[in-house]
Amino acid sequence: MLSDIHSLEDFKKINQTALPDLAREIRERIIDVMKKNGGHLSSNLGTVELIIAIHHVFNSPHDKIIFDVGHQSYTHKIITGRNNQFDTVRLSGGISGFTRRSESVHDIVDSGHASVSISQAVGFAQAMKLSGDNHRVIALIGDGSLTGGEAFEGLNYTGHTGLPVIVILNDNEMSIGSNVGAISRYFNKIAVSKIYQNITDDIENTIKKKRNPFTQLLAFINKMKKGFKMLFDYENVFTNLGFEYIGPINGHDINELIYILERVKNNVKHPVLLHVKTVKGKGFADAEGDPSKFHGVTPYLMSCGKLEFNKNLSYTEVFGKKLVEMAQAHSDILAITAAMESGTGLSEFAKLYPDRFFDVGIAEQHAVSFASALAYGGYRPFVAIYSTFLTRAIDQMIQDVCISCANVVFVIDRAGIVGADGETHHGQFDISYLRMMPNLTLLIPFDKTDLQMAMEYAYSIKSPVAIRYPRDTAFDVSNTFDRLPYSASPFIVLKEGVEVLFIVVGTFAELALSVCDESDGACGVLCIRIAKPLQVDCIIREMMKYKKIIVIEESVFSGSISEAIGAHISKNKMIHIKYQSINLPDQFIEHGNRKEILNRLGFNKNNLKEIIQNL
Repeated sequence: MLSDIHSLEDFKKINQTALPDLAREIRERIIDVMKKNGGHLSSNLGTVELIIAIHHVFNSPHDKIIFDVGHQSYTHKIITGRNNQFDTVRLSGGISGFTRRSESVHDIVDSGHASVSISQAVGFAQAMKLSGDNHRVIALIGDGSLTGGEAFEGLNYTGHTGLPVIVILNDNEMSIGSNVGAISRYFNKIAVSKIYQNITDDIENTIKKKRNPFTQLLAFINKMKKGFKMLFDYENVFTNLGFEYIGPINGHDINELIYILERVKNNVKHPVLLHVKTVKGKGFADAEGDPSKFHGVTPYLMSCGKLEFNKNLSYTEVFGKKLVEMAQAHSDILAITAAMESGTGLSEFAKLYPDRFFDVGIAEQHAVSFASALAYGGYRPFVAIYSTFLTRAIDQMIQDVCISCANVVFVIDRAGIVGADGETHHGQFDISYLRMMPNLTLLIPFDKTDLQMAMEYAYSIKSPVAIRYPRDTAFDVSNTFDRLPYSASPFIVLKEGVEVLFIVVGTFAELALSVCDESDGACGVLCIRIAKPLQVDCIIREMMKYKKIIVIEESVFSGSISEAIGAHISKNKMIHIKYQSINLPDQFIEHGNRKEILNRLGFNKNNLKEIIQNL
């Protein structure tokens, strides 16, 4: 059946009775591809029936279907004409693991970050109202995304407008209780029936046309309606925000989902929230048993059922282990993350120091403001957040941390190229926005041991500090040199040369050294460790020894260290120096393998040799 679906129109031809069989085929397809490519497994297995039901009832792209984050959109991609391309998902040159407007007319937003779908949905609904378009807007959002503040901003505003936005809450944390489910199903059928809607609307419209005391009667009836609903509806926060609440609904019962969705589509003309219960990882026993472990998977995990063992630690793991070590010695150290305990390497810390670990949910702004007050209270919070997500909290970093010089350490993981998650997840902007913040010290370690030293130095500074590192295997550079403390050395010369100086910003020291080894002593390597404040005078003294300067920096050029060095070369009229930098381009970079992307962008030995020759 699945092999016959080449477009959404093909899917629409399938009889409703055959949809459960299609769901099984799609689930098998997702599992097979994840075994080869890796990707977001649990969330996609949990939403197969729900997405099938949505597309069965609504008419994309005229009806707008928005996926919050977008990582759970695999079923959507498969049934909207991309099944033949699904083998390429998340691979270089293949389809994205998130929705992309450039990829399909059915992908109506570029997704990747959490909690934004409801705001987008009410925006589409407003545009439709202005245009006289009567199609519907659906936002599919997970319970995890509701921990983000923007989700409630969207709910609040949508309720205020009264626009007919359909928010589907995918709740995969609890099983469906039979008693509550039966009562809810019964009440849902009343709530969405045309008779119920017409009766309640007619009563309200009639009373609104009358003068007092009928207004008091209307208020009384509204209270009665809300009270009756709340007998069954324990999730009344949504009704208080102006939504009709329906649920919980079995998210794996296609027929029930279709029944509810059709009646909401045809009868409800105001904001409605459907509370759908799903099982994360459904259909794959290992994922059902440990959905968090199988949230994002590698081919190795899929084939062996366990995490891949790598004798070489990642920078994330180095950070996590070092912070545990430091916490043993310093009782004021706290750890904060935004729904990324495992991803930021803090699982061991959370286990050993539960009272000193804080996962605030998908709430980066809150995390930073929260950390600032902890710092005022005499503690030393380490805030571990991915580079791409920290952009959400720039205001709080400036207003709550930097202005008051609060002792907060920002640990910025996934700096630079991330890989398969693509445009929305690469950390290419952090150096640029961090360098503009007064009172902030920016540390960029160049290898494993240097990261550990950077953490010790960050703890010793009584002002805001940021440390950035990539999603990569951690190493120690191979050649011999003096490892001076950060307090004594804002940069380190790894190798002396006579003609060409590589200035490394980040973890490309080994790449630069590999070119030096073939240069007969012509090339030297200098690694910048403290990027802000940048010790320009000291760096210039080193540069004066060379004829050619090449900066290697995994960041966009605008606002970068490369730009600053180039400006100082020009300002000081160092006309004998020829200068060039390798940076990330001024564009959004597509998904793919991290090493392949960096190689394509010129971060490789052959390109460095060519630059030396042509400079």
